[in-house]
Amino acid sequence: MTSRSALRLRGEHEFPVPPLESPGQIGEHALEDIVRWPATALFWERAQAVRPDLQLDTQSALLVVEICRRLDGLPLAIELAAARVKHLPLAAIRDQLEHRLELLVGGAFDLPLRQRAIRDTVAWSHDLLYGQAQKVFRRLSVFAGGWSLDDIATVCGPSAETGDALGSVSGLVDQSLVLLDRNHPEARYGMLDVVKEYAARRLFEAGESEEIGRRHALHYLGLAEDAEPNLVRSGHEIWFRRLDLERANMRSGMAWTIDRGDTVLALRYVVALWRYWRQVGEFAEGRRWSDAALAMSGQAPVSLRAKAVWAAGALAFPQGDHARMAALGAEGLQLASQSADPMDLRNALTIRGMVAMVQARYAEALDPFQESVAICRQLGLSWQLGTSYLNLGTALLHAGSAEDAVATLQEGLRVYRELGDDVFAGHINNTMAHAALARHDVGEADALAREALMAAAQQGERQGIAEGLQTLAAIAAARSDPDRAAKLAGAAAAVRETIAARPGPFDVAIPGRFLRTVEETVTAKRWRRSWDAGNAMGAAVAVEYALS
Repeated sequence: MTSRSALRLRGEHEFPVPPLESPGQIGEHALEDIVRWPATALFWERAQAVRPDLQLDTQSALLVVEICRRLDGLPLAIELAAARVKHLPLAAIRDQLEHRLELLVGGAFDLPLRQRAIRDTVAWSHDLLYGQAQKVFRRLSVFAGGWSLDDIATVCGPSAETGDALGSVSGLVDQSLVLLDRNHPEARYGMLDVVKEYAARRLFEAGESEEIGRRHALHYLGLAEDAEPNLVRSGHEIWFRRLDLERANMRSGMAWTIDRGDTVLALRYVVALWRYWRQVGEFAEGRRWSDAALAMSGQAPVSLRAKAVWAAGALAFPQGDHARMAALGAEGLQLASQSADPMDLRNALTIRGMVAMVQARYAEALDPFQESVAICRQLGLSWQLGTSYLNLGTALLHAGSAEDAVATLQEGLRVYRELGDDVFAGHINNTMAHAALARHDVGEADALAREALMAAAQQGERQGIAEGLQTLAAIAAARSDPDRAAKLAGAAAAVRETIAARPGPFDVAIPGRFLRTVEETVTAKRWRRSWDAGNAMGAAVAVEYALS
């Protein structure tokens, strides 16, 4: 005897039925790839039953794979979608999956009624739930990318309203409406997309979408704000992992604040998350969110907006967008004049200095950076103090004051070490490696650059990885090894491309001198061959090669 849910009888054995698998990629032999995997093979078999003339090429194979993945490998959903090839092209079926409940209908007449439309299948399971379980089920639809038991209690409501969280979710797991994610050591749950869509409709029909959406947005904003000060301290790895895990929920929460026109909440999200976006190399995504929040017309406290402006400027900096940075810097200075928080002035001055740096006006960056250091010194130990030293030291190095630059950078390194920020300690080490290269101390440059690259690689910080690879390329050039230099330069360029980063003139000025010199010692064809090999390595392989 089989059943969709456990009968809870003695001697009963549960055998969970996993989703059907799809291929990871399509090669030259599209048909062979499709029929080898159960999800795509089922789709193709059912599609040909209603459209025998349907041809399979690489493009259509890719569409079949995408459709099966978006249907979570559910056999009934795949069969219903495949039946639609009689009425719609494959690309249209994929696009219509935004509305799965309408698309996935029209099952065979010899099937039970509840299996002729995916909506009826989910509804049948839903209607077996008691009142509180139905309430929890529809409210869980607000989550994106999963949730924990604690999240249920905060977002879905207190136990008096929704019952015990573990008991409620256990019943939904038993009915196959909720899935336990077995890849996490702690209890974490999720919904298949088609089930989530049905639950979201129920939430809307119950008139609860607004309230539960707001609870969800506030809950994950709270997590982001708890994480923010800890992202630059010892133990930051734990907080970055938590934000990685809840990334989809953060996106959903922030989108809700923007869609509802809640300017204050949207700006708070930006201020809380910009360091996360910077570290994981998501400059483009971070800028999209920050620009959208800053464009909102609602009122917000002056200091909050000033900090969001700073966040947007800090994210524009690695992409070299000096025009946007200049506009943000001007607004930041205006806001800082109205703010009681001196850190807002420090941030606005920093943007002004950063604009000068990306335009190679190094001497003009000194005053705003020096003033930033002075403000931070008065406020005590902070990440901003360490970063102000880093900025000033970099400007001094390229303005021709190498000794002062190193002394300043060492002050910044002390601050980062005290805070426990390994990532930015690595940025300082890399800059000091540039200083060592400039005075032709290749041994010290090598040691510093290796330490910087190892720190960036351990934390998965792709901007730091690119910088470390570029510096070690210059060191290989200084040692007259053109092939190694070209490979590492190519690898650095590849990493920068993955994060849409544009190196500033100060990033490449010193390494560039060594690379240009060694490039002239070999043919253009040989240099390009080695550069292309490095560019194709992949970050992990490139780091291993660089440190070998």
